[in-house]
Amino acid sequence: MKKFVVLALVCALGFIFPFGCSMNLDSAVENNLSEIRKNVFEGKNDSLTVSFMSGVREEPYEYDGKSEENIDFGIFTVYFNEFVGSYKVPFVATINDEKFEGMIEKHPFNESYMVDIGYVAPDDAEIIISINNGTGVVLENISSSWNVNWQQALELGKTYLNDELNEILSAGKFEAECYLKPVTDEEFISGQYFWAFSIINTNFQKYIVIFDVNSGDLLVKNKSN
Repeated sequence: MKKFVVLALVCALGFIFPFGCSMNLDSAVENNLSEIRKNVFEGKNDSLTVSFMSGVREEPYEYDGKSEENIDFGIFTVYFNEFVGSYKVPFVATINDEKFEGMIEKHPFNESYMVDIGYVAPDDAEIIISINNGTGVVLENISSSWNVNWQQALELGKTYLNDELNEILSAGKFEAECYLKPVTDEEFISGQYFWAFSIINTNFQKYIVIFDVNSGDLLVKNKSN
């Protein structure tokens, strides 16, 4: 099952992921991170399944090998068990003492609904969301149980793609960007997450590694043009 999910993720992620420039490899990566997703919260009821991921990412968000200034983000992703029949659905969420409300919108390429509230949640956040005036769903931080947190995952990603990063750096200017994300299958069916670290350079060459969130073991390494 794990192999199947990982292979599916490679197919889904083969066209996304980036990097940057600087004096040495560590600072090059740090200065050219276009997205870091730091934590994952999940919850569900009889009607839907919802996740929340937060961190920082570039604005504008483009896979072009160039890292722009980062902003905070916090994305709710919702899968309904039954057809909704609307492209926008109202939501109200609380994260600790802060309230957020608005509309979640249908994703153009899959069955999910999403909204970015522009907020980075602390790992111990209490998150509740009500969708379409329904009962509130409590989300729990599932990433807090992983042995490999986002800082450790970033170091592992740099290790697994060390040769590729140094090749980009050796050109004298680090013309690439990178992304670190926890990834899973659509609709969260498997319950399995993996860390994905990826690079895209200005020639649109893409490198990605996927590794276990607990052992840190490398599961996939892939290059595409």
